[in-house]
Amino acid sequence: MKKLITILFFILISNKVFGFYGDGSGRSFIDFLMDKDQLRFRTDQMGFLYDCETDYLRLALGVTGRTSGIFFDNFTNDYSESEKLRIYFRPAVSLALGYKSDLISVGGAYQFRYIDTNYMVHTPVLMLTAMDNTLRFNIPIAVGIGERTVKNTLIISTAVEARYYFHKFIDYFSQLRLYVYYGYARMGWAQKLFDEGVDVDPNNKNIFKEQSSIGVDLRAYFNFPTASGLTIEPYIRVLYSQALETVENQNGYLRRYSGNNFDVNAYGFNAGSLGIAPGEQEEFSGGYVASTPAIPSPQGLFAIEGIYRVGVALPIGFRASCEYYGLYLEPSLSLTIMGGKSISLMNMNKKGPFCTFGYVVYAELYLTPKPEIELYLEFQTGGATRWGNLDPAYSDGTSLVINASAGIAWYFQ
Repeated sequence: MKKLITILFFILISNKVFGFYGDGSGRSFIDFLMDKDQLRFRTDQMGFLYDCETDYLRLALGVTGRTSGIFFDNFTNDYSESEKLRIYFRPAVSLALGYKSDLISVGGAYQFRYIDTNYMVHTPVLMLTAMDNTLRFNIPIAVGIGERTVKNTLIISTAVEARYYFHKFIDYFSQLRLYVYYGYARMGWAQKLFDEGVDVDPNNKNIFKEQSSIGVDLRAYFNFPTASGLTIEPYIRVLYSQALETVENQNGYLRRYSGNNFDVNAYGFNAGSLGIAPGEQEEFSGGYVASTPAIPSPQGLFAIEGIYRVGVALPIGFRASCEYYGLYLEPSLSLTIMGGKSISLMNMNKKGPFCTFGYVVYAELYLTPKPEIELYLEFQTGGATRWGNLDPAYSDGTSLVINASAGIAWYFQ
């Protein structure tokens, strides 16, 4: 109990409680039931994980502000030019409880994320492990609820993750991961039309737009130790995302057409534009799939009906460690193919898909001056170049990726 009180004291006195146990989307909780007790600070994270006195129950609590992107994210953003950096500050708080046993372990978590005064996201998460922790599941369900100017808006998305570790049975095939994505959005438009001077009831639920999408992400990991102590860890990542049908109900008149968003996500909703940004960039991590800069169009959106995305990444990890440090270096090549039923760019119809080629280096450095103290540095850089069925003025554009994160962890188990 004394340890728990000490941890809570550190949390309460901190004037920068950025971050928490997890990445803000609920996906990171898959290791919650296995990780060691710790107090963690990172660029925009802070949180703790603690086994209660019984050693069967565990607790995690943390917060995040998503502020690191303002300083370290892809330099092509407009953060440095914006006079309202506060619009990027989206704090979240998360609480997780778990029960561990030799047969099966189960955990539950809840996260609340503030997007703006009109839209917030609630995410319950279920975690399960079995077979001596070789089989793991993480099931987050994000529910975005709109109020005021975006009333009658409901967005539900999930990113179910399953892992199986082979290290006890197969020497070189270390693990298999499967992610399943689904997103559904019903966005109310009556309030927006009313604000624009249209004679409609702002509470009318029959004026809306529905979008949905599905996706899968499969990753196979391999492990090859060497006599020098260096471990080579290549893996293969294949990602597929597909937009489903879009439905617009304009006060009783239904309009259906092929969808133009392959990544409907509760966290991507913009209450100002009443739209959901498609997944143009992957999260800061290894296994990077080439980001897809916006396709030029008058609306600044993907002008592709029935849009789909296929991503293939071939990373090779190199890992070395000793008592005082750990180093992981991962160069990666990736290819993303975008296509659909029809492609229209600058009012010109195109045929066939276009591609983005990515080349990225991702690195992690761990320093352990004492067994219970860990200093952490994460860095990612590289680029993405497009070619194929694009307007000639944009086909050779390159998007450069520069990301960094740092932190410290205190393990007290």
